[in-house]
Amino acid sequence: MRKDLRWKFWATIFLVFLCVVFVVLPYFSPNLKSRFFKGQDPVRQGLDLRGGIEVILTPDYRVERRVLTGIMDELRSAVTGVDVASPIIRLLGRAEQNRHDGLELIFTSGEEVERVLAARVIKPEMTWRSGAEEKRLKVRAEASTERPEVLKVFVSEDPANFPKDALAQARIIIERRIDSTGLTEPAVWLDEANQRLQIQLPGITTQEEAERLIQTTGRLNFRLGNRIVMFGSDLVDARPGVDQREGLPVIHFKFGKVGARQFEEITRDNVGKVLAIYLDEELLMEPVINEPIPGGEGQITLGRGATLKQANEYAVLMKSGALPVSLRTVQITQVAPTLGSEIVRQSLLVAGIGLLLVFLFMFVFYGVPGLLADVALVIYGLLVLGIMTVFRGVLTLPGVAGFILSIGMAVDANILIFERIKDEVWNGKTMRAALAAGFDRAFVAILDANVTTLIVALVLLILGTGTVRGFAVTLTIGILASMFTALIVTRIFMEILVDRKPERIFKRLGGGEVQA
Repeated sequence: MRKDLRWKFWATIFLVFLCVVFVVLPYFSPNLKSRFFKGQDPVRQGLDLRGGIEVILTPDYRVERRVLTGIMDELRSAVTGVDVASPIIRLLGRAEQNRHDGLELIFTSGEEVERVLAARVIKPEMTWRSGAEEKRLKVRAEASTERPEVLKVFVSEDPANFPKDALAQARIIIERRIDSTGLTEPAVWLDEANQRLQIQLPGITTQEEAERLIQTTGRLNFRLGNRIVMFGSDLVDARPGVDQREGLPVIHFKFGKVGARQFEEITRDNVGKVLAIYLDEELLMEPVINEPIPGGEGQITLGRGATLKQANEYAVLMKSGALPVSLRTVQITQVAPTLGSEIVRQSLLVAGIGLLLVFLFMFVFYGVPGLLADVALVIYGLLVLGIMTVFRGVLTLPGVAGFILSIGMAVDANILIFERIKDEVWNGKTMRAALAAGFDRAFVAILDANVTTLIVALVLLILGTGTVRGFAVTLTIGILASMFTALIVTRIFMEILVDRKPERIFKRLGGGEVQA
């Protein structure tokens, strides 16, 4: 074997070895799957192949119960100033994530409701303050159509309280959260026109698990009494663990310089008091401050009955960062494999039969060169799956179609090359010269055909959504990989065979006497 071919051959073998180790072996080795992919399959499957949860979210500007409770007295004072009796005040709407639509004020008659509305004593804007918090609120009052004596007061946070790119930030944080759990890697799309996030979670099967990961705001806060004195915005690390003395799950946390200084001041000034630790509105623990805590490091001990899995979930939410805006579920769908497992099995079976027929065609018509092209196609398949594994692409059924289509294009490239070589052989060139000329002449035609298809695939990738993008991704990867295997891998194998036994190729491609 020539020296220039030797290193190319072994480089190809090494590439195949890497693809086998990272793509094929993890399916048969739980240890490799755990080490490389956190227990997930090397090639991720989309909702149509695997099933899962699809969620559509929108910003939730409703306010927490504690905020509504805090403005009750202000509203009561405002309405009683127009000579009406003090109303009964209740929370309005069904609670979701401890948030309500507002308050309902129950008067003795519909006339009192009309008097309050006419006086316009309920202002359209309010400000709520408590400790380190301040919220600007939007307020809208209207009479109930079902009960004339009830005044509905809708209260929401002013959107100006949040960053303009809050949803874009939320998309990044949600991706980081789910990736940290090792459960799956989500597909998250931001619909800026409708101010929505669309999230697909292949492999997640329960609504509760999905909502906990993506809807929980994840804001750590410390309270003295019912007053928030510090947020966990400067948190730099949070890790789950087990308390060695009591055997309870714990969360070890650490603040940066600013947070560490603030935490030390709070614990120094409030020795002997209870410092409650909350994640959003969920109480984690209520320890008593025994002494100042310098260095910004601490431990949250969860109560009995808590599990290490819960501690890990809390740590993930704390470490990934708080969502810049609360999110509300518009739609959540439990998705079974879209086409059903039987149809997916049949589709893959048909694809396998098609590949087998392609292999037989190449061998029957071109003999040993066709067999070498078949080997190059196998390498092509491993290479495509390897690229998708490295970049954690999602394989959908349309993606499988794109994969099969690109295989057809790879075969077409090999046929074009072999026919060019055949023309050169018939023109009287030696086998080595015909091989070089055949690849050189076929290169331009193959490049033109693949570039035009690649342009269409890129347009679909940029402008398409959902399954269209899945098709475009695998088609793009397939086109690039097919050019590599047809123009480089097949040529390496052909040149090695020409150097050793040129007659095997020469006779099959229509030559007379063997001329290497």
